[in-house]
Amino acid sequence: MMISNNNSESSNSGEEYKKILDSFSEKIKIKDSLINKNNENKENNNNNYNNNKVYTITLSGNGAEPPFKAKGLILDHLGTLRIIIPAGLEVASLNPIIYTNYPSLNEQFQREKYSVFHKGPVNPYSGNNDLIFEQKIEKYGCFDYYVEWEDVEEGKTKRGELGTFQINPVLKINDFKLPSDGIILETFLTKCMGPLKDWEKHISMASKLGYNMIHYTPVQEIGASGSSYSIYDQQSISSKIFEPEKPTEQEKLQQLSQFIDRAEKEHNVLGMIDLVWNHTAHNSKWLNEHPEAGYNTDNSPHLKAAVLLDQTLCGFGKSLYGKEIESVEALEKLVKEINDKVIAPLKLWEYYVLNIEKEVEIFKNTYHSSNRVREAVPSSGSTFSPSFLKNIINNPTSEKQEMIKNISKNGTIRAPSYDRYSLHINLDYTYKILDSSPSFGPLTPEEQIQKYEDILKIVNLQLYREYDHDVEAIIKNITERIKYERISSHGPRLGVISSSKPLLNSYFTFIQFREPNGSIREIPLANNGWIFNHNPTIDFASSESRAYLRRDVIIWGDCVKMRYGNSPSDNPWLWEHMKTYTQKMARIFHAIRIDNCHSTPIHLAQYLLDAAREVRPDIYVTCELFTGSEEIDDIFVKKLGINSLIREAMQCHDPSEFSRVVYRYGGSPIGSVHDCEYHSKYPSTSQSYNTKPLKPTLPPALFMDCTHDNETPYQKRTVYDTLPNAAIVTMTVSAIGSTRGYDEIFPKTIDLVNETRLYNPNLNLSSGILPVRTLLNKLHLELSVNDYSETHIHQDGNLLFIQRYSPSLNQSIFCLSHSAFSSDQNNNYEDHEIIIPSKITELIFGARITNVHNNNQPFESKDLLKGFNVDCEILYSTKVLNQMCHLRDLNHDVGVVLKLKYFPKGSILIFRGELPKDCVESIKRIESYIGDQNKLNKTFENINLIDMNVLLYRINEEEKSVTGHGAYHLDNIGELPFCGLSGFVSVLKNIHQYNDLGHPLCENLRKGNWALDYISGRLNQRPNLSSVKDWLNYCFVHLKRLPRNLVPMYFYQIIITAYRASVDKSISLMPSFIQNANWFVHKLAVTTIQFFGVSTPLISNPNVLEGVQDREASLAAGFPHFATGYMRSWGRDTFISLRGILLVTGRYQEAINIIVGFGACLRFGLIPNLLDCGTKPRFNSRDSVWWYLRAIQDTYNCLPSEKEKEQFLQTKVYRLFSPPEYVSPYSTVSEIIQEILQAHASGIHFREPNAGREIDDRMRDEGFNIDIDLNRKNGFLYGGNRSNCGTWMDKMGESTKANNYGEPATPRDGAPIEITAMLYSTVSWLSSLYSSGKFKFGGVDLADESDKSKVTSFTYDQWSKLIQANFEKFYYIPSSNEDKQYTINTSYVHRRYIYKDVVGSANIYQDYQFRPNLCVAMSFAPQLFDNQHASKCIDVVRSHLAGPLGMKTLDPNDPSYHGNYDNAADSGYKPTSKGFNYHNGPEWVWVYGFFLESIIQFKHYPNISTKNHLIEGLLVNHKNHIQTSPRSSLPELTNRDGHYCRDSCDSQAWSIATILGALDKLSKNKN
Repeated sequence: MMISNNNSESSNSGEEYKKILDSFSEKIKIKDSLINKNNENKENNNNNYNNNKVYTITLSGNGAEPPFKAKGLILDHLGTLRIIIPAGLEVASLNPIIYTNYPSLNEQFQREKYSVFHKGPVNPYSGNNDLIFEQKIEKYGCFDYYVEWEDVEEGKTKRGELGTFQINPVLKINDFKLPSDGIILETFLTKCMGPLKDWEKHISMASKLGYNMIHYTPVQEIGASGSSYSIYDQQSISSKIFEPEKPTEQEKLQQLSQFIDRAEKEHNVLGMIDLVWNHTAHNSKWLNEHPEAGYNTDNSPHLKAAVLLDQTLCGFGKSLYGKEIESVEALEKLVKEINDKVIAPLKLWEYYVLNIEKEVEIFKNTYHSSNRVREAVPSSGSTFSPSFLKNIINNPTSEKQEMIKNISKNGTIRAPSYDRYSLHINLDYTYKILDSSPSFGPLTPEEQIQKYEDILKIVNLQLYREYDHDVEAIIKNITERIKYERISSHGPRLGVISSSKPLLNSYFTFIQFREPNGSIREIPLANNGWIFNHNPTIDFASSESRAYLRRDVIIWGDCVKMRYGNSPSDNPWLWEHMKTYTQKMARIFHAIRIDNCHSTPIHLAQYLLDAAREVRPDIYVTCELFTGSEEIDDIFVKKLGINSLIREAMQCHDPSEFSRVVYRYGGSPIGSVHDCEYHSKYPSTSQSYNTKPLKPTLPPALFMDCTHDNETPYQKRTVYDTLPNAAIVTMTVSAIGSTRGYDEIFPKTIDLVNETRLYNPNLNLSSGILPVRTLLNKLHLELSVNDYSETHIHQDGNLLFIQRYSPSLNQSIFCLSHSAFSSDQNNNYEDHEIIIPSKITELIFGARITNVHNNNQPFESKDLLKGFNVDCEILYSTKVLNQMCHLRDLNHDVGVVLKLKYFPKGSILIFRGELPKDCVESIKRIESYIGDQNKLNKTFENINLIDMNVLLYRINEEEKSVTGHGAYHLDNIGELPFCGLSGFVSVLKNIHQYNDLGHPLCENLRKGNWALDYISGRLNQRPNLSSVKDWLNYCFVHLKRLPRNLVPMYFYQIIITAYRASVDKSISLMPSFIQNANWFVHKLAVTTIQFFGVSTPLISNPNVLEGVQDREASLAAGFPHFATGYMRSWGRDTFISLRGILLVTGRYQEAINIIVGFGACLRFGLIPNLLDCGTKPRFNSRDSVWWYLRAIQDTYNCLPSEKEKEQFLQTKVYRLFSPPEYVSPYSTVSEIIQEILQAHASGIHFREPNAGREIDDRMRDEGFNIDIDLNRKNGFLYGGNRSNCGTWMDKMGESTKANNYGEPATPRDGAPIEITAMLYSTVSWLSSLYSSGKFKFGGVDLADESDKSKVTSFTYDQWSKLIQANFEKFYYIPSSNEDKQYTINTSYVHRRYIYKDVVGSANIYQDYQFRPNLCVAMSFAPQLFDNQHASKCIDVVRSHLAGPLGMKTLDPNDPSYHGNYDNAADSGYKPTSKGFNYHNGPEWVWVYGFFLESIIQFKHYPNISTKNHLIEGLLVNHKNHIQTSPRSSLPELTNRDGHYCRDSCDSQAWSIATILGALDKLSKNKN
């Protein structure tokens, strides 16, 4: 981080230039030791903060699977890593242990040594809590982890997939920490640096230019070719570096190490070295002793054919010495000659095919041998089906084709010699096929031989085709290679064929190996190279590839490819040799660059990097990956712990692509959405606040303006682009780099093989662009150190505008560049205007190349490498204004307009900006305000849950019904899901997760303050919300003062803080079960608030609930379809929902209000299903009243004291439809209950009021007739008819086209099982109350069946016992041998061990339909069920009816099952037209809650934790859904297997209510 300020050699070191340098140094905090000391203290404080950060990895699948398909995850600092196994996932209950190879603080890393990540979870597993395992991460590196658990059923320990986490090292220069994006690297070819004694001059110059890391190409002895990457001896440092001295190897290492240390201490420069593991020089002496290190015909005999072809081609090439190929025609003639004279005579097909004559002879001698065990001929009982045998008889060739296919695929084996005709038939496999063939066995031996020979010929035919295909590839590859090297304009045009420039480079190097007996043998070793578009994870020299034979490899004739095998035991000497080499370099250098990394076997690279990290734990690793696939890149990065990938600016072909690449590696956008700290007692998300969930990120880049092995600006663009290209790279949020010669403007890339000249050791640092490079490098370090982490990039033609912003300083640095990709650019951008979104505080400098001397030709020198001599103009402050641009203020916004005056190609302009003081002050105030939780909590002191309904929720239609205004509208999105804070949060959480600043909400916020005013303005509806409004307004006042690009980020922090505080307050108003539960219960509980609020009044008559606060509050059935008007309040939905929505959440009085409101509409012994504010209620539902009575029972049981219970039953209800015999318009709740029971006992028979099309345009006339009767023999209530549907399965046909119009899809007439259960539950409860003196009615009066004038008493106790005595007999469907004990019509039974859905329906078949309503019955009346029957039935339900979110409403095996609901489709198919199958398959979520309750009731486990775990496991999908749902809820229903149903409500009250109710019941269950 320390860069020398000494630029005394520069003639530009005038006052202005020096002032800029000093300014950079001051801002980087490196001016003197005092500043360094202060900076160190600051860093220590920052480290303490960072080390307290908590990172999380949440496992998925069965609880042992790493997330994101096991992609690598990176911690950005040291801290605490928390691995979470969510509750309910399979492994959570199986004593999971997480193991990792992350070592303890004093241990050395060993890849294969795993220890316990954390000894047990932070909290023991109770079945409903996420398991949390934590480890303090205090070391850098790349580490693996896995989960191990006990599989009780299989009696063994299992292990999950390997996951990885990585912490990139922090480099230090003289103990000063260098951020990874602060690396400024320069590549040096060591062979061009001269002897080591001269290196310091080069390093000193690099340091003065601002580079802080030098990348050295290999320092080892290089091979005969002279290539920097063709290493002769990995253990030997090049002698040329030390000439004329001749030190020992140990002295070489010592001197090199001392130099690298000195470079750091005296010049503040670190060292990076290339490591070359894939190959060695073809003349490496040790190859003669260790030929096993390469791929040779001994250890890789599959290469024999390739060697033969290569030798023949080389021999042919020698015959052409002295000749030249100058045209395509000559090449074509030559290639034909190669094909005819070289390839064809080799008979290479013999390496591919079978020797049929020999294979047939073997068959003759073995197939009929008496010693051979034969396969049995298939009989009628064999696996061959009759249809298969018939097919063979009718089409005998099909069997033959199948034989050939199988033999070709699996029936051949290759002899390990890989000689000619080394392919043979696998006799065991092939004879089994022949023995099993119905057509082969009956043949005579002679016929079998002939057929066998025919089969082998066809097999060979396919092999010949492979050969032909490969020969085509050989010819093509030879042609293309010769064309490129000798004819193409973009190739080297090698000219005359000679020994130094052969026709084709040999694919193999031949070494002389001395055998143990002293004889010399020549061994071919495969040379290395690369293949275009090859999958780098596949070894192209292995037996799985024919790349060497096909000539697919672009060969490096000077390098032998290393053959490592799969582990050190496969090639001990080579592994140890390379390990020693790697560790020697790692001890000396601070960083390594893996050469040719994409072709390096991953397991080898892991081994060698582990060895490097063993001697230098914080070593920095970079590489180039030419995989062509980000997925493969990710594999390398995560497996190897790579810290950056080298990317190059010169690869961009135009400014547009350049801007995209810079954006990709340029950091986060300005105004990126960051979370703010918030401490909550009641988190309602799976991730705790103030933690950072890890997710895959783009690997960091080492962004080079130009690499040492690619073309220079002069070659690819123009000399004038040198500065813009460098400046743009400087502005990226990444490590950056360049290559020696770029700043000197070398005309072309240095030849890595043939160059012998040296770098100039005495550069004039004031010449050319060198002074500008110094400024740019210092600028980059300032950007890194001071956390200018956010970026804005704008490209306009050849102009590229980049802003780097520091959120901590509220300051920006800008770069404007004019790229010069081509020489014909003449646009100077005169009068071009650019809006600068801040106040400009300093125009640092502008620069451009003004002239290229020597007629645009570089200087030539025999001894030194030199570049173009250019003039570079640097302008400062006022001169920039005079020559490059003008400035003027914006009229209505923060910022200025920069108007270009003269900005020709190659120009760059660097300037500073900052937010105005009032903006900075507003940011501080916002941050202070949202950080003061005590003040925020006080604003919620007087708020109740009805207020919360307004603050958090209300959908568009609800808001319009109250205020006339709807939900907030966004372009391209539409209305938000809610008007309240939740509507904004539903969008903001995704914006935050993906940092999606392009979202329409962000665009809306940048354009204006409408959202702020909307949020604040609507809070006037409730006086209790005034304090929240004041809090928001304070924040909004300051938010409006900020630059528009920062508004989305601070808007997020304001709203998310207010939302979290609202959630905390809401849960604090709820019972302890909610408060002490897990995040999912919190989420469900908060979701309940959205359904109950003031919108359409519950009852419009003011006498009902007179004087009750918020008397108009009602419960919406679901959103968006059931929000307002007559569609809002439904009796059945309300009372199915009441327990979960109001009682579990502690809203007892509001529950009573609902009971009173519906009780006011009691008529005919029924409550209305469609309430319509009590004005036009419909009494067409037989079950609603039983849900009502069950809700009364639940409310009574929830009330905390006997006095409150008594008061509840005596609560007066104003009757809207009071019976004429009643004197008073009021009834008590007790009297309401009794009236309902008496009406049902006496029988209910009426025709709906206003019957006809006025109230229902689909129902047939007889459907308006309501009939309910008590069966005195079994106690059940029977009702309904074939023309109405009186239960929740109430779909009425709508399609005239399909002829289902007016026909109930599921009439369920008779005695539905859930009504019978709720009847039993009610009369049992009333019997209990009566016996304890808490209910004054002991039963009902029944008219004598023979004399209607006589009345007999039928007690509730008698009624309940009668039902209990008959329930199993009538409803249960047992095993067939028990049928006589039950009332069963076996003609209709299609599934056993279940309970009938209905008893006594007109269509008897429907009694026996398997539906989930039995779960409701089990939950409400468990006493009716035989425990063993119920338990077995639940297993059947789980297997066949339970879906991912809901319950299938009909058995999938039922002919009437159709799982996908589409109410708009009118196909003419009766079962589904116009949604006729609404309850015949689609999966309803509310019933799932009762499915859970039935498990809780009847399933018994060793302990409550096991039951908790089972229930949590069944809710995994619900948890995932509620977190991603825009309405933070659960839907009404789904289509088959949980698929989305477009006609469903997104958010349904009873779906939330029953799930929450089940979890409440579970919390009270002792097992």
